[in-house]
Amino acid sequence: MSQQIDETLSLPIILAWLRVHWAKILFGGIVFAVLSIPVTFIKDKTYESAATLLVSPPTFKDRLEAVPSEVSEDGMAFDIAELMPRTLPVEAYKAIALSAPLLDEVIGKVPLKTGIASLQRRLNVELIKMDGPRTPSGTYTQALMFSAVANDPALAAKTAQAWAEVFKERVDEMARAGIGETFALLETLHSNTKEELERADQALAEHQKAWNLELIEARLKAKQLQFTEFESDLKKTEVDLASGEMKLKTLEEELAKESAKIVLFRAPSDDVYWITRGQEGGESTIAPDQGLRTEKPNANYVTIREAEVESREELSGLKATRETIIAKLGELEEEMATLTQEFSDQTVECDRLTRELDSLVASYGMVRLEYEKGRMAELTQASDIVIAGDAVPVNQPRGWGAGKLLVVAAALGMFLTGGVLLLKRLSEMVPMLDSDAGGLGAFMIGASGSAQDSERPNDQES
Repeated sequence: MSQQIDETLSLPIILAWLRVHWAKILFGGIVFAVLSIPVTFIKDKTYESAATLLVSPPTFKDRLEAVPSEVSEDGMAFDIAELMPRTLPVEAYKAIALSAPLLDEVIGKVPLKTGIASLQRRLNVELIKMDGPRTPSGTYTQALMFSAVANDPALAAKTAQAWAEVFKERVDEMARAGIGETFALLETLHSNTKEELERADQALAEHQKAWNLELIEARLKAKQLQFTEFESDLKKTEVDLASGEMKLKTLEEELAKESAKIVLFRAPSDDVYWITRGQEGGESTIAPDQGLRTEKPNANYVTIREAEVESREELSGLKATRETIIAKLGELEEEMATLTQEFSDQTVECDRLTRELDSLVASYGMVRLEYEKGRMAELTQASDIVIAGDAVPVNQPRGWGAGKLLVVAAALGMFLTGGVLLLKRLSEMVPMLDSDAGGLGAFMIGASGSAQDSERPNDQES
């Protein structure tokens, strides 16, 4: 059966079938063309207008990626473009342009009596691709074409222009909001860091005022020097005391050998014996060995005794000096321990406050730099969107004209008429599928009656 259909739909047979039915096909085209005439005059004319926008960021933003950032005096990079909002891809701008809130704003600005969905069908954003052998596919230029369709050329131009202006304002507002939020955060951070820095500076100043570490250190060194001198004096005193004790011991031994007085004996004369004998009855009471005795102080004893007394006095003085030095050393030790503890603790506290202040100074420097960049970025605001071409009214209606519409309607009518006739003939071929190929071809291009087409195979068989 497929072989029979292939033979039936061969080019000669199709051409013969068209030659037989061309009048009907032409008539169908004429009918469709006539029917399209009222549609041509009844349908509304639409006009299209377009505005051209360029994504053109400021120069200092373009050079952000190409030129290294400037370095400030403290060695930190400085470029206000770092805080500026980045330029979005054109696809993102297209999505923003066709967003419902923006279209609602366009409706209110023109104004238009339509809904967002209806307006969205009448608007279009065209992205222009970059052509070139080395250009990657899907790469677009920085140009955007905002086109609007309306029943009036002036309304189409007004809608497209209002749409472009609202889009530019919305993008600029987004950029300003981004810069404003960034600057607000930087301002808060700058204020907090500055307050912390001032508190740390005040705390360090009060600590230095309350604790003069240089004076404490000088006092500690003076106490240490006094302690060293007293230790030297104590050793010298102990040596002198030991020497005095040995000297006193020697003097005591020598004093024990000497008597306090010296006894002197002087023998009397012979006359004294005779006189004393006669007076007392012929016997003298004074023996010859008994003379006159005299005593006198021992000079050695006196000298040694005086030396002993002096030695004892010196020992007492040395002992008192030693006790005084020991007591003074104890006081110095306590004072040095107190000063050392204070100096150590306050030095640690001062170092901590100093480190905290240095850290805050460094942090404040970085925050201050970013704050200045944010402040300059807020003051230096430039739009990334430029309206390169305003929308103008176009008096030429969009779409097909009347002549083109008639031709298309006629062609469509001829195509549909031929298709209907062909389908009708194919449906009539079903009972004859068992016939030979010649009979099938004759059936398609034969006489107008189906009975006549069916007799021809019977004659061939007879």
